[in-house]
Amino acid sequence: MQIGVLEPIEFSIEAVKLLSKIGEVHFYKDEKLEDFLKNKNVLFIRLSYQINYSFLCLAPNLKFLCTPTTGLNHIDEKLCKSRGINLISLKNEIKFLKSIRATPEHTFGLVLSLLRNYKSSFLSSLKRDWNRDLYKGHEIFENKVGIVGYGRVGTLLSKYFKAFGAKVFYYDIDDTIVGKFEAIKSESVEDLINNSNIIIISISYTELNRDFINKNLIDLLKGKYLINTSRGEIIDEDYLIEKIKKNFFKGVALDVIKNENSTKNNLSELLKLTNTNNLIITPHVSGATYSSMKRTEEFITMQLLKKFS
Repeated sequence: MQIGVLEPIEFSIEAVKLLSKIGEVHFYKDEKLEDFLKNKNVLFIRLSYQINYSFLCLAPNLKFLCTPTTGLNHIDEKLCKSRGINLISLKNEIKFLKSIRATPEHTFGLVLSLLRNYKSSFLSSLKRDWNRDLYKGHEIFENKVGIVGYGRVGTLLSKYFKAFGAKVFYYDIDDTIVGKFEAIKSESVEDLINNSNIIIISISYTELNRDFINKNLIDLLKGKYLINTSRGEIIDEDYLIEKIKKNFFKGVALDVIKNENSTKNNLSELLKLTNTNNLIITPHVSGATYSSMKRTEEFITMQLLKKFS
């Protein structure tokens, strides 16, 4: 069994030891991608590659594709299935994911950063304005937070914000979900936005909710804070950029953008806007902590090993 780790930086040593029980483990380094992939039966990926037709043509012997992620918009699932490739991911691993807190923690941090103007107020050798009046911000206490998507991340965020004294609203397409931590259910996204000052996007991505946050919903966000740590495809990004240019929002924080793995994305345009707006962009780091990445890689490895037991 030939096992490839496509993004090997700080890949779990324990996972490698476990994988060695079923085959030879190879880390991708400087060789041509096609040379690395051509004989691999198992492949571990993260988020840096788009697994599409062109990619899979380079891996004719691939039988298992392993990704320690919940979102799968970087993978053509239908194509993998048609080629007999087994996809192993964190999707629907509810019990295990309850102990993975990196994404809600980062999301909470982005909210706090927007409210307190941290991006502007951090001083350095090049920025020496010791004048707190330039950087006054707002508190979470008694603020109104709306969470779109009340799954694992949404419910944890609700818990965090309630602990800080905020009033929390939530919306989820699943009518059976009952609010936890005293969160108030909204009957529609429109109601949630109208009742909230801070709107957080934490819904799972599928093709059905591409551009879920559409022009009509974005138009309701005037003077509010918007945070997205889900997937960039969930928001009408071109229209979002138009509104950012007009200082439409109180603040925006994005950990994700559309087409992250392509050079044909809006990153350059968004980065230009960070100079003149309360706009924070982080490079999809919400789930990237040493602890969460190690544990998820080991969990995915164990799920793979079950296929051989």
